[in-house]
Formats: sequence, C-alpha cells, structure tokens
Amino acid sequence: MSLQKVYEYIDGHSEEFVQDLVRLVKQPSVSAKGEGIEECAKLVEELMAKMGFSTKILKGRKGNPVVYGEKLSQKSSKTLLFYNHYDVQPPEPLEEWKYEPFSGTIADGKIYGRGASDNKGNIVSRLKAVQAFLETTGDVPVNIKFFIEGEEEIGSPNLEPVIKKFKKLLSADAAIWEFGGTDRRGRPHLYLGLKGVLSVELKAKGAVKDVHSANAPLIPNPAWRLVWALNCLKDGEEKILIEKFYEHVSPPSSEEIECLKTIPFEEKETKKELGIKRFLRGKSGLEALKTLLYEPTCTINGLLSGYTGKGSKTVLPCEAMAKLDFRLVPNQSSEEIFKKLTKHLKRHGFGDLEIIKHGATEPTKTPISDPFVKLVAETAEKVYGKNAVIYPLSAGSGPMHLFRNFLRIPVVSVGCSHPEANAHAPNENLKIESFVRGTKFIATLISDFAQ
Repeated sequence: MSLQKVYEYIDGHSEEFVQDLVRLVKQPSVSAKGEGIEECAKLVEELMAKMGFSTKILKGRKGNPVVYGEKLSQKSSKTLLFYNHYDVQPPEPLEEWKYEPFSGTIADGKIYGRGASDNKGNIVSRLKAVQAFLETTGDVPVNIKFFIEGEEEIGSPNLEPVIKKFKKLLSADAAIWEFGGTDRRGRPHLYLGLKGVLSVELKAKGAVKDVHSANAPLIPNPAWRLVWALNCLKDGEEKILIEKFYEHVSPPSSEEIECLKTIPFEEKETKKELGIKRFLRGKSGLEALKTLLYEPTCTINGLLSGYTGKGSKTVLPCEAMAKLDFRLVPNQSSEEIFKKLTKHLKRHGFGDLEIIKHGATEPTKTPISDPFVKLVAETAEKVYGKNAVIYPLSAGSGPMHLFRNFLRIPVVSVGCSHPEANAHAPNENLKIESFVRGTKFIATLISDFAQ
C-alpha cells in the first residue's frame, strides 16, 4: 500500500502529536517513589481509548497497573506487539535542570522533561503511527497490541505473574521493544537483546544512634564496615571477585563478532561528551565494544552515611548504605548471582550486613539471523536512508526475557531518540524532528510487517 497519505497525516498533525506528548510528560510517574503512577496509567489508557483502541488494565496480585490496548485489523491475522513503560526515573538532581523536570517545555526544537525520551516519546510516537492509519484508511494493516507497564525503571519486579496470567491475550508474531533511535550521523540503531540486571542494597549498622566521633576507638563504624565489604567485591583491574561469578559467561559468537565489526562505535564523541580521556583499562575500538556489551558488571549506584551537608560535623554514624547493580550477560541468572553475592559476603566476614534485593531481570537476545531482524533493518534503512546499525546485545537491561523466552517471539528494540537525549539525567529531551520521523518509521514498519 502507498504510505503517502499516512505520511501527510503525520506531518499535518505533528503539532497535535507533540502536545499529547507534552501532556504525558507533564504527568509525573516516578515508580521509585510511587509518584503519579495511577494518574499516568489512566492518562495512557485515555490516549488509547480516544483513538478507538480496546483497552484493559492488567494487574497481578501486586504492582503498578499495566495498560493494555489492542486494535484488530479487518484484513490481516498477523499481530505486532509493542512493549513500552510509562514510569520514569526520579528527576534529581533538580538544580541541574534548565526547565522544571515535569514541565514539558518546548525549546530549541526539543521537548524537555523527565520521560520525554525514556519512554513517553516512544509511547506517543507508536500510538500516533497507528492513529495515522486509522484516520487515513479506517483500518490497521495488522493487529496491533500495546503493553505499557509502570515498573520498568525499578526492575519490573511484579511483571512476570502478569505475563503468565495474560499469556493468551499477549500472543503475537513479533514484538518491538521500547527504546532506540539514531546516532550522531543519523544512522538508525537496532538492539536484539538486553543484559540482565540485579539491583541490591547493602546496609551496615552500628550503635542505635549516631555518636560523637571521639568515641571512634571503641564504637564500630558501619561506614568503614561497608567500605571494607565493597572492597572485597571488585579489584583495581575491574575484575569482580565474587567466587564463580564468571563461570557461565560466554564470549560473543563468530557471527556476533562480525556484526560488532560493522558497528560505527562513536568512541571519540562519547569521550568528549562525558569529559573523559580514556575508557577503563585503556579499552578501545572493537575491544571496548565487546567489553561494553558482553562483560558483566558490578556498579556502585550510590553511597550514604553520616553527615553530608556543608562544613564538618564530627559524627560517627550508626548506619551506612550502598546501592549496587550487577549487569548480567546471557547464561547468567539474577537468582544465581544473588546467592553467590550472599555467600561471598559471608565467606569474607560480612554476614552481618543486611542484603536487600530490589529487582531483577534476566539477559536475553533474538538471533541476528531471525527474519524479523532483517525486516526491521530493511525498513529502517528505507526510512532513514542509511544502513541500520545492529547491536546483537545492548548494555542496558529490561524485562525483554519475559517476551522473548516466555512468549517465544522475536523482539527488536527501535525508537525515536537521539544521542544527546540525556535519558536518566537532568535535561532529558527529545528532538521534535526525531519524534516525527520516528512516527513515520513505525508506520512504515507496520505496513512492511503486513506484507
């Protein structure tokens, strides 16, 4: 079918689309704090219902609502599923934002606000691609399903029971994941898999209250206790010291290595943007890319203890806390790594630490050779006029394994973001030009998938 009318509709209604995105960005939905979640889920459902989608709120025994919507085709039995999330990261540090984080301010051809890129821009872009078909043809080329959850930014801890409960409802031929975009040269990026993640919190406790630091010769200091515990997790060469941590880690296949060689890794640009002169261990080129995508990690996300305000306070804290995440590669499992972490800390004399598991997802990937991968790549090249860059695995994480491993469908991640979108950071933004073009890309993909 000709997509000209669909494209014209998208261009003609782009300002209206942007305003719908601004409205969504203005609604806070911080899952880490439980802020605005119900209201945002209601707004997402309202956007879909307004377009004529059949909608439903999916819930397990606990957790934030999942917004489900579907639009069935009159002429096709094929089904394309879109996964997204309406929850966002906390906006802090607030003082570093140019505009209020939930203002949805439009400036310099961009929409600013927490969630503009991750992930509300992609939600609206995909919905509007479907709307363009409905308004110009009265139908959609294939059955469309949307699964939009509200806990992705905290590790989707309650999602698995929902997927299992509604497995039949979620049946599809393929799925498009939540993120992606173009690089600095306008090349579209495709991601075929995700690392897993295990998020934990370590707590050390001392006296029942803070005491004067003059008592340091006699009173245990939980801040030091925590520092010593962290020191036994990783060495100065970035090697993770947990026993048997690497036992199931496999190197990339020869096919994946060949794919990595085609990725135009923007090393200089990345270093310049981040203000660093070198990567860890002097990694560069293909080796740096292999390390980024295929090595598991242990990262301290935050540390807190005692007095951290202005000036000094001679205090011996009663408690110390650290938050960490472990990024896991295929064949590792979060449950296995959590057990190994617990055993490791006990073995090294830190069995008194409290270990809290906050969330976890498993690693997964779709084979490079899958026909759906080829289709998405060809569509991207057609819309953007440049070769698609295919990542066999992403350094990021999410609950893709529930769709890939449990629903057993191919999953490819693409989107409408750009390199300076500042996802998870202050001044998150989305270029309006990228948003509109990304909407046309999704429309084209829906059409190509039908054929």
